[in-house]
Amino acid sequence: MNARRSAARSLIYTLILTTTALFLDARAGWATLAPSGIMAEAPAPGVSRAADMKTISTALESKALRGRLKAMGLDDKEVESRLQNLSDKEIRQLATQIEAVRPGGIIEAVLVLVVLVLLILYLVKRV
Repeated sequence: MNARRSAARSLIYTLILTTTALFLDARAGWATLAPSGIMAEAPAPGVSRAADMKTISTALESKALRGRLKAMGLDDKEVESRLQNLSDKEIRQLATQIEAVRPGGIIEAVLVLVVLVLLILYLVKRV
């Protein structure tokens, strides 16, 4: 029984360390505003401004991003007016950066973390 308990504890500690290591460098998934001073790359063939604007508007529907923009002093009207003033290259760059961040990855990571925590709690109670 002690060997089984010891093996379960070592599994639990391994899961805790692995989970911690995976989420230490999660900065790539944090949503931030794109710097305005970076030059945009040329748009890819077949990519339109409308498709890029759809990507940007989808990202702007996020409550977290809206809250962050409001905390910076930008309301919805001001954000829309600033988007309309951007060039095609700048719109493409912003859409590319949004696609690179993929906010959905954060949700998946949180769900995996919750499942692991529940598994660890279950294993601790059994031991």
